[in-house]
Amino acid sequence: MLRRAAFSATSVARVSLVGMQAELRTPVVANDGVVSSPVDEFIPPTKNTQMIQTHGRYAKYANPAFTKVDTSEEVVLNTYPEGPLEGRLENTGHNPADYKASWVDEDFFRKHVLKQKPTTLDGPELVDFAINASLVGLSACMIRYAVMPIWWIGQPKMTLVNESNVEVEIGEMEDKQCKTVVWRGKPVYVYARSPDQLKAMEETPMNQLKHPETDQERFPDNRRYAVVIAICTHLGCIPAANEGAFFGFFCPCHGSHYDPSARIRAGPAPLNLEVPPNKWLDEGTIYLGS
Repeated sequence: MLRRAAFSATSVARVSLVGMQAELRTPVVANDGVVSSPVDEFIPPTKNTQMIQTHGRYAKYANPAFTKVDTSEEVVLNTYPEGPLEGRLENTGHNPADYKASWVDEDFFRKHVLKQKPTTLDGPELVDFAINASLVGLSACMIRYAVMPIWWIGQPKMTLVNESNVEVEIGEMEDKQCKTVVWRGKPVYVYARSPDQLKAMEETPMNQLKHPETDQERFPDNRRYAVVIAICTHLGCIPAANEGAFFGFFCPCHGSHYDPSARIRAGPAPLNLEVPPNKWLDEGTIYLGS
C-alpha cells in the first residue's frame, strides 16, 4: 500500500513501464460507437470541457446532443405549478393493442397495466401465513409455560382449594353420636347433643368458663348439633367425643376437658374448640366454608 502510494505520487506513474496500461483500459469511442480500428482502441476522443463543467469529469467524452431528450410524447409527472400535486398522465382513450408507455393515461394504466390485487391467497402467501401463525402460537405457548410457574408460586394446592368449601349430608343422627368430616385438611366433629346436654349448656354460668362463650353464640342455626374443629387448643391433639369430666370432649394428651359445647372447662388448653364457618342447608345437610 505504501509502495503504491509513493509510486502514484510521481510523474513516472503516468507512463506504463511495460506497455500494459493502454492494453488493459476500457476503450472509449466518440458518440459511444463500437471499436473498429486501433485508433478507436488506443486513442480516446477529444474531451468536452462544457460537459465536464455541467455534469462532472465522468461526462468528459459524452456528446452534448445525447443529453437532449424529447419529452413531447412521454408521460409528464409532477409538473409544477400547472400540474396537479399527484402528477399528470397525458393522452387518453387508447386501445390495449396499441399500448405504449410513453402516452398511457392513469385510468388505462391502472386498468390494463397494473397487476390487480388478488382476492385470494396464492401458494407463497398461504405458506407465509401458516408459518407466521404457527410461530405466533408457539411463542404464546412458550410465554405461557414460562410465566405460569411464577404465577403459581405460593398458591395453595388444588386439593385444598376444592376442599375449602364443602357440603356434607350427615343424615339422621342419634343423641351423643359424633361424625367426622375432613374440611381444609382438618377433622371437623358434627356432634348431636341430647336435650339434657342442651339444657345443661344453657344453665352453665359464665364465671365457670376459662373462655366465656354462650352456647347460643357458638351454634345459633341448629342448636342440637355442635360443629367444631377437632384439634385441641393446647398442643394440637385430637380430642375424643363423649369422654371427660363433663361428658363432652376429652384430650388424652394432656388432660383437657371440654363440655358438650366444646368449651374448655379443665386442663391446660387456653381456648374453646374452634367453630368453623358453617351454615345448615336443611336438617341433615351442612355447608362448611365461607
